[in-house]
Amino acid sequence: MRRPPDETVTFTPEEPSPALAQMDRLAAAHRGWINFVPDVREEDMPDPPVGLASLLAGTVHDIPVGTWVPGKLTRGGVECDTLGLQHNAGTRTAARLRTLGVAVPDGWRPEQDHPRRGLVVRVAAGAGHADQLAWLLEAAAALSTVRLTGTWQATVRLGR
Repeated sequence: MRRPPDETVTFTPEEPSPALAQMDRLAAAHRGWINFVPDVREEDMPDPPVGLASLLAGTVHDIPVGTWVPGKLTRGGVECDTLGLQHNAGTRTAARLRTLGVAVPDGWRPEQDHPRRGLVVRVAAGAGHADQLAWLLEAAAALSTVRLTGTWQATVRLGR
């Protein structure tokens, strides 16, 4: 049985403080994660794949889903935060984002760039939560194949 989310907050890129407060809380605990899902109007929702296409497509994210994971506390100190982005942009997503004007910032390191598992980026030490969130939302919006409303849901999981 899936455990319900610990908390869900609504925010916009112009007023990100509810999400940033949750990021600060999890960063202090060095555990958990937050999924960021954009709101989409019902009439803009993509049609689900049907028939053989649904079997062959695997996981497709017309509506991108972002994930933020705080750096874990290890014997060597605190690891850097990680950002993830599930999308349907295919391969070489980091390069595509660069052409869309949303390049992975200098010092941040793409660790995975897979068409089904998504893009995973290790954030540079000292990067603030506001900068991380702003980049993640901008990258997700750039890769979205549907129109977004501008409102986002942050689902907070405390993890173990």
